Amino acid sequence: MGLFDKVMSSANGTVSTPIGSQDMTLKPEWMQDRRIQLADPAPESLEELKAVCDVHDPGSVAAYWVYSVMCLTADYDIGMSMMKYLFADIEPFGRGFTEGGGVGRAGWDPYFNERLKDDEYRWLPRAYFDGSVASNGFHPTQPLAVKLYFNKPNTDTINGQTLKQLGRLNIVYYVQSNAAGFKNNIELSRFDGSDRFYVTKGTASTGLFYDQRGGLTAEARSKLWT
Repeated sequence: MGLFDKVMSSANGTVSTPIGSQDMTLKPEWMQDRRIQLADPAPESLEELKAVCDVHDPGSVAAYWVYSVMCLTADYDIGMSMMKYLFADIEPFGRGFTEGGGVGRAGWDPYFNERLKDDEYRWLPRAYFDGSVASNGFHPTQPLAVKLYFNKPNTDTINGQTLKQLGRLNIVYYVQSNAAGFKNNIELSRFDGSDRFYVTKGTASTGLFYDQRGGLTAEARSKLWT
């Protein structure tokens, strides 16, 4: 059974970045609502993720971030390894960052571990993918795709605070659940001297497990794990 099948069924170190000449501007194509289609088949290991995720494109990082968090429900170690590759903790008031997060959990809150194996909760990340609706038990269509919505106000605010001062280029997207419409921000940053983006907001993972069981119909419940 593959990693994606398990999701659907019931069963590094600190990096100091120098001040450089990296282009610290957002491309126009990034600053719009986007639909990102994942590789088909979807990656089932960290090495496969590295091969298909374009870390130079914040949209690709955000889409595979949602996928990686969903993978926690099938295999915690694989999902976490993917998340650590895509995540970095920001050095407070500095230009440095820590890949994978300072405590090596990619911003994940262990409080939510109980939801990873609970049938009432672990389907929730699936609801952010295209084709995942109540009538089919929130099973996304394949190949997997995620709709990203550009959050201009938050992007402008964060860049106003850190772009010139700390050399950090930021962009914020949000994803919207098909279960009850909850919106979850994914903040991404590229640091001066670096050529890749990281997810830099810890709650971007636990937010995907926000309780939306109110969106479950009787029909959806009957199909969640079939």
